[in-house]
Amino acid sequence: MPLSEPITPGVVDWTGENPGILLKNDDDSFAAMALFFRVAWSPVGQGQVLLLYASPNEENGSAEAPNIILSDNEELSHYLLENFIGRLAAFRDAPAFKNLTHLVAQSVHSDGDPMSHRYSETIAGEGYTVELVWEQLEAPRALELMPNQVGSGIHTMYTVLVPAQQAQIIVNGKSLPGKLGTRVQAGFETTTAFLYFSETWIIPPGDD
Repeated sequence: MPLSEPITPGVVDWTGENPGILLKNDDDSFAAMALFFRVAWSPVGQGQVLLLYASPNEENGSAEAPNIILSDNEELSHYLLENFIGRLAAFRDAPAFKNLTHLVAQSVHSDGDPMSHRYSETIAGEGYTVELVWEQLEAPRALELMPNQVGSGIHTMYTVLVPAQQAQIIVNGKSLPGKLGTRVQAGFETTTAFLYFSETWIIPPGDD
């Protein structure tokens, strides 16, 4: 289907990659939550940010199950918290959101192949090494979503989604407990482990 307009109106908020893993308990509450951002452009520059709730239901995590942000651009981490993460109900409403520890990321690298069966992102700094692992990857889907279809409620968003059927969050060599759940994205049921590539968030005219 051809685009109705060759240029999308509005203000680009940020663009890049935004994979995540949400693990659940048997009662469907969140056991652990992680979002990774590899931002190619934003008003505060480029950078890589990991948001980890290893103890999402506690305001203060522990050394073994921390609630942290690891970032190589502190201004970007604050920008995303205020303008994006704080608009996502699942993350904003978790007790862990209230008292996050900001840490400096000293190394970030990806491994595996999103066209194959396994992909990972590893972020390390200030005593923590966090590995996010996605496995049993599905075929990609190209999405074009309106504000009523995205968690922030204010953006239009374009992206390529690669769902995963298995995933792990590993902190200092120990896999966090929990299992994948299901969610609905753009009208189809998928999992709570996802790779988002070429992700662009745009604030429509009149909302900036």
